[in-house]
Amino acid sequence: MGSPSILRIERINYALGALCVLIALLTQERAAVLGVALGAGLTCLNFYVLRRLVVKWTADAAAGRGRSAVLMLPKMVGLMAAVALIVLLLPIDVIAFTIGYSIFIVSIVAETIYSGMRPSTDDAPNGHDHG
Repeated sequence: MGSPSILRIERINYALGALCVLIALLTQERAAVLGVALGAGLTCLNFYVLRRLVVKWTADAAAGRGRSAVLMLPKMVGLMAAVALIVLLLPIDVIAFTIGYSIFIVSIVAETIYSGMRPSTDDAPNGHDHG
């Protein structure tokens, strides 16, 4: 499944991607909208696959099997190939594609800020004094 933090990052990524595409749809020309949509879609797909690989990798490591880390290389090659094909073959605005693809950074920063501001479960009052 993944940690709650990873799942929040993924959900934030989907929400920001949809918001960016909607804003582009309302304010930009077709090439920019297509660029933002493909960039956001690719980053969402990449994050989904990455989360699944990390969950598998962690489960395999806990079970004493260490082979699933090898799956990271084909994922990266596929991602690079997808970016190259999109940029070279489709009528997109490359800057808009970069903006759409970069939303994962904002998602990670948003989750980091959220997690940093949340009280930790160790600090939650539970009526017991362990001091």
